[in-house]
Amino acid sequence: MRIAVSGSHGVGKSTLIAAFLSRHPEYAHEPEAFEVLADDIDLTESGAPTADGLRSLLEYTVSALKGHSARARVMFERSPVDYLAYAAASGSAWQPGEKEEFLATHTPIVRDSIRHLDLVAYLPLSAMGPRGRIGEDRQFRRRVDQRLRRVLLDDAYGLFADGRTPRVVALPPAADRQLGELSRLVQASDG
Repeated sequence: MRIAVSGSHGVGKSTLIAAFLSRHPEYAHEPEAFEVLADDIDLTESGAPTADGLRSLLEYTVSALKGHSARARVMFERSPVDYLAYAAASGSAWQPGEKEEFLATHTPIVRDSIRHLDLVAYLPLSAMGPRGRIGEDRQFRRRVDQRLRRVLLDDAYGLFADGRTPRVVALPPAADRQLGELSRLVQASDG
């Protein structure tokens, strides 16, 4: 099963993935693109990736997805959908028109790439979840979560309209219940 854990920064994706992998050692792990490419990604003054930086992160993630067969057991830290949400939440950090251009160009790429996933597990921003990091732009974090919710759960960009797309599940906001729910979803799919 090819699973992506999706969510705004600082919601507990890495923690959930580490716990899942300790219970399911048969799964490979694909780290978040930013962990791999951080030194090569330009950031805005607010700490968000520039449009070019986000493009590089998305391209890396799409390539990683396509590198695994349909029979693979792999956990991806972020889905391509996340990068659309980050672009949509960029606000005034990007130059005028960059957000619209990024979304127009990359939505079809994301639509095609998510066919290489079986499940997207969305971690919502919650008062029950981890707190943000000191000095972090909490408004930006909230905007990313709102955009992710719209794209993943409401299908605001029409990514999930056909039958060849992954199942999308919002995990419980309480961190202590997320691992159990994710494991249950995997067992149900394997069974």
